[in-house]
Amino acid sequence: MSKKVFLSLILIFIAILACNIDQTPHTPALDPDTGKSYFFLEEGKWREYEVFEIRYFGIDISDTFRYEIREEIKEAFINGVGDTSHLVHRFRRDEESQPWELDSVWSARVELDRAVSVENNRPIIKMTFPVVVGNTWDGNLFNSSALDTFEIRTFNQFFQVPGRLFSFQEAMIVQLNQEEDPITDKDFRREVYVDSIGLVFKEYEVVEYCSDADICTIGDQTIISGRLYREILTAHGFAEEGG
Repeated sequence: MSKKVFLSLILIFIAILACNIDQTPHTPALDPDTGKSYFFLEEGKWREYEVFEIRYFGIDISDTFRYEIREEIKEAFINGVGDTSHLVHRFRRDEESQPWELDSVWSARVELDRAVSVENNRPIIKMTFPVVVGNTWDGNLFNSSALDTFEIRTFNQFFQVPGRLFSFQEAMIVQLNQEEDPITDKDFRREVYVDSIGLVFKEYEVVEYCSDADICTIGDQTIISGRLYREILTAHGFAEEGG
């Protein structure tokens, strides 16, 4: 084989290799803002919820509550560490015929890689960004409470509101905890968010079971303390729309 022919073959091989490299599929980087619109913070936004709550104080001792909550996103401000936060005014009433009364003032913010809700002066990391199913983090990282592992369970998935006839086509479920010892206790908490709305459903069931054989049958899950809490979105909008 002549030297000229050999060099030609080498050049052809290099060209083929370059074509193969150029045609290799590339996975684009995940947008760091993915999911931020699910933790919807915009001045003037309001959301109303129906709440069902049971508080347990002992065997066959409990109080049941039904009421409504309204959240209003207020003006932005710069907090002590330089982040932009929004005030969140929370109103409460026992039934629709009653006027709303201010219950508490929270705040919330979206940072570069997380969303934080400050609830009764307790900061909780509600989401991390970009949203990726399976991501976990400590929701209590910014407060003094014990480790509390949050996890993104679904994203852009159908969600049927339990016990209701309405659903959401593209929702994100954040599982705050899902643990149960059939003898001692249960801790099941989850929150559901929807793009450009925010929180649409919240369910907490944190209870302690009776484990004293003198007063109950161990293992029959007799509740002696704790709380069941469900919060369901009933309406939402913007202040300029007349809501």
